[in-house]
Amino acid sequence: MAAQTNGQMLIGKMQDMGGRPNMEDNIEVRPLRTALGLPLLVAMVADGIGGNNCGEVASQLAIETVFSEMEKAAVENPEQIPQLLAYALKQANEAVYQAAKADKTKEGMGTTATLAAIHKNKLYLANVGDSRAYLVRDGRAQQITVDHTWAREMVRLGHLSKEDAAAHPKGEALVRSIGYSERLEVDLGIYPNGDEEERQARTRQGFPLQTNDRLLLCSDGLVKDRYKASGHYVEVGEIEQIIGRNHAEKAAQALVKKAVSRQADDNVSAIVLEMPGSQVAAGLPRGVLVGAAVLLFLLAIGAGALLLLSGRQTVVEATAVPLPPTDVPVVIVPTATAVPELAVSETGADLILRPGPEGVTWYLADGETQPAKEEAMIHFASNNLLTLANGRTAAADRPNITNLILPAQVQLFLDGEAEVQLTAVQGVQDSNETRVKLANGLLLAQMPEGDATRVVIATTIGDEAWLEEPGLMVVQYGDDPFIFMVACLEVAGYCRLTYEDRPYDLVAGQHICFGRGCPIVGDIQPVDIGQYAYLAPGLLALPTAVPTETETASPTATNTRRPTTPRPGEPTATATNTAVASATAESSAPPPPPGATATNPPPPTLTNTPRPGATPTNTPQPGNTPPATSTAVSPTNTPVPPTSTPVPPTNTPVPPTNTPLPPTNTPEPPTATPVPPTNTPLPTPDIDPAPTSTTAPPDE
Repeated sequence: MAAQTNGQMLIGKMQDMGGRPNMEDNIEVRPLRTALGLPLLVAMVADGIGGNNCGEVASQLAIETVFSEMEKAAVENPEQIPQLLAYALKQANEAVYQAAKADKTKEGMGTTATLAAIHKNKLYLANVGDSRAYLVRDGRAQQITVDHTWAREMVRLGHLSKEDAAAHPKGEALVRSIGYSERLEVDLGIYPNGDEEERQARTRQGFPLQTNDRLLLCSDGLVKDRYKASGHYVEVGEIEQIIGRNHAEKAAQALVKKAVSRQADDNVSAIVLEMPGSQVAAGLPRGVLVGAAVLLFLLAIGAGALLLLSGRQTVVEATAVPLPPTDVPVVIVPTATAVPELAVSETGADLILRPGPEGVTWYLADGETQPAKEEAMIHFASNNLLTLANGRTAAADRPNITNLILPAQVQLFLDGEAEVQLTAVQGVQDSNETRVKLANGLLLAQMPEGDATRVVIATTIGDEAWLEEPGLMVVQYGDDPFIFMVACLEVAGYCRLTYEDRPYDLVAGQHICFGRGCPIVGDIQPVDIGQYAYLAPGLLALPTAVPTETETASPTATNTRRPTTPRPGEPTATATNTAVASATAESSAPPPPPGATATNPPPPTLTNTPRPGATPTNTPQPGNTPPATSTAVSPTNTPVPPTSTPVPPTNTPVPPTNTPLPPTNTPEPPTATPVPPTNTPLPTPDIDPAPTSTTAPPDE
């Protein structure tokens, strides 16, 4: 065997135009440091979409944007790496989308992206489209990304079998891509066990790599089905053999040449990353190696049987890939009452008000103030505003929670003394969102699975938080002392907010707080979900005392426009936006103090007032999170399945929807123009990135 003993990671990369007239793939791999000095080795493969619509421009712009944004990011905590990858890809999406809008000749261009970062021998991964990443370990190659194609989506949703989906003419159409739509859903899953649920796969960020591990990042041209022939351009078994018997440079060359030799109908690109200290296997035929492995296995079984017969006990140690736990034991509190479907039209909507034990006072803009302690039906007309002032909580053991049920089964839960004003209901008078103004106190907003909707909670001075996907979100606002707090309890993607016109994203299990009433100001922190369970019994899955890691759900694809995602960790004068994206979201800071006392009966109107309180001064340093006290609950919402009937493919990309039908690429006559390989041994990402030249030893 030939061993790499200098402690450096070997890198090989290779490209070929294959059967395309131009090169639309772009690849890049190099070490970098974030603005706060976090060292990373970053690799990316981008496969341009659009042919004459400048797919090569899209892929190059995406790579340039990703590397630039990662270097500018104010990130120093490794737990933030997944969020940083997602942020960089979203910025790339914005850059490509705007470039296409600005130039009609580039209309419809886009790109896939597989993006990997390695820090201290741990892997972080993000993926959009059908470019792939493989982990080669112990002689076996496992695809650790999933293809975002129409065929996989149909299989995942149970609409088609794998065989039927693969044979469908729309099977290879993409359902996620960079640049075609303003909205981008990034897959942050790592899939060492195959095609499990995305939210489960997200928990494996920071996947530990070992000596002799290799990573392969490639465009689909390397591994796709052969045009007018059976099999793939490069089979999984061939990936195992080629990477196992060659160091990174020669492995990348051999893989690409293998695909080109079989008349690959697409561009072919490959990056191979080889862990320090790795060895290459002797070039024995695969059958011999398999036979030897089987013989050793049988010998081991025989030895175990002899030990058992002799009365001895033997312990067999598992050699499977160590994976973090993903299942969170939970205790579910039954929901006391059902949530009915309510009528809504252009002229108005029916609402149900369920007061707490201390009651609530409400009135419409054109009506009289009405106290209520029993369930009431309220008709919200197009010219109405509904104001609610919740009654005070009389006893700590009996919180006064008022429940307002809206169309689409959206619910609001008001804590004692909360004051709100419902200013818009989605579907009434062409409103595309349900909008609530929070004057004081704390409320929980719940949006179930179903039709696309948007729930916005705004303060009286213009700050906002909103849900665009199924989830649970708590918002607190008060002016003595000033506090604006948002907690994301469950969500299929993100809870979003703006504070002083600056956007922030939270994933399930995170919260952020601004103002003098906050224990920690302006830093995204884990949240103790259990402290809000009293607001909505039956909607929250309460964690048990078992310490285990949790899952973070991935966003579903819709056409709702979202604001630009902030750069993770970028500081401001008043707050530090440190985007934490750990696979586990454990509880942290104590609950913020309650807001000011509400008045009862309610004021005649809720008016905008200047922001009270002084600028926060206790902003923590990035990455400084308090110790965990309990385990956050994984979200339970799942993406909304597509429902429409598949349609024949076209060459025009379609934006992602609940039944996304993106473009397919039409095969073109193959021409082979090999691109010379490059092999630059680089240092591991946890040391100073000053590469030294190292030549891979020859194969034996």
